[in-house]
Formats: sequence, C-alpha cells, structure tokens
Amino acid sequence: MKTNFSRRLLACALFLCASGAAPAFSQVAIVNINWEVSTLAGKDRSPFAPVKELRAAPDFKFPDRVRALVTLRNPSSNPVEGLVLHYALSLRLLKKGEAPEKAFWGVPFYVEEVRVSKVNPSSERQAKVIHFDLQTQLNKLRNSGFEPSALRMSVMLSPRQGDEPAAIIRESIIEILKP
Repeated sequence: MKTNFSRRLLACALFLCASGAAPAFSQVAIVNINWEVSTLAGKDRSPFAPVKELRAAPDFKFPDRVRALVTLRNPSSNPVEGLVLHYALSLRLLKKGEAPEKAFWGVPFYVEEVRVSKVNPSSERQAKVIHFDLQTQLNKLRNSGFEPSALRMSVMLSPRQGDEPAAIIRESIIEILKP
C-alpha cells in the first residue's frame, strides 16, 4: 500500500511539474515617446497637439499643459497585465550668457510611475504621462542665473524575468525655446 501511494505521489508530482511549466515569455517594449501640449487661449484650452519643442522661460508663466505619450508594444500572442512605467524628468541648464555647448543636465526633479493595466496580444497601447511639475521648476530657476534649454524624460518598464534591457528603457528630449 505504501509503494502504491509513493508511485501515485511521484506521478502527481511529475504531472504537476510538466503541466506547471512557465508560460511562454512575452516581452513588452517601449516603442516611442511623443510630446503633446494643450495651450491656453483666453479662458479656452485647446486640444492636445504634437510638438517638437516647448516655449518656456523662468521669467514667464507657463500656462500650457504638457503630456507625453509612451507607446508600448506587445508582439506576443498573450496579453500582458500589470505593467508599471517609471519615469524621471530632468532639465538641461545653461548659465545665462554662456555658449549652448556649456549646458549640463541637472539631477531629476520629478520621479513618478504610471500603471498600465493591460496590453492586448499583438498590439500597441499608449500610456499617458501627465504630471510634469514644470512650472514649479521654472519658478525655482527664476533669478538663479540659469535657464532651461531642454527637458528630458527617462522611462523604464518594471523589469520582468527575461526582459531585454534595450526594450524596456527609453529616453526622450524636447528642446525648450524662449517664448
């Protein structure tokens, strides 16, 4: 009786090991980052529109709303759920009156995360990054002798086992021009 039980236990364990194999791996990649701005005209706010540069300076109020669209691609045949996008924002600073090549990147001034519930199989999904806290940073630069020349956003998907680092990390830079 004891041997029969041992054989059943061994058979069950082997079956569970074989059927409980890890599911096929699906790598979600960050494909692209696009910038959009909604401007304020009087009391009306325009819809978000794509931009290649921002118009901002520490001496002026920045009434526009900035957002970044992070495009995620799931090439596998299985949906991927529970993704977390981590992002950090930093400014390239330039001392007033200096040559543009002397600009330097400051440390990140804003770090946040965005959750993406699901990316369907063989499809793309856009995650909207809407918190930038740019006006606060511009206010801190007022009367400092420095002005921003670019905004950089570094984005990373929370890593999962088997992820390729080049696919889960992206960086996007948008130039900042004087208004």
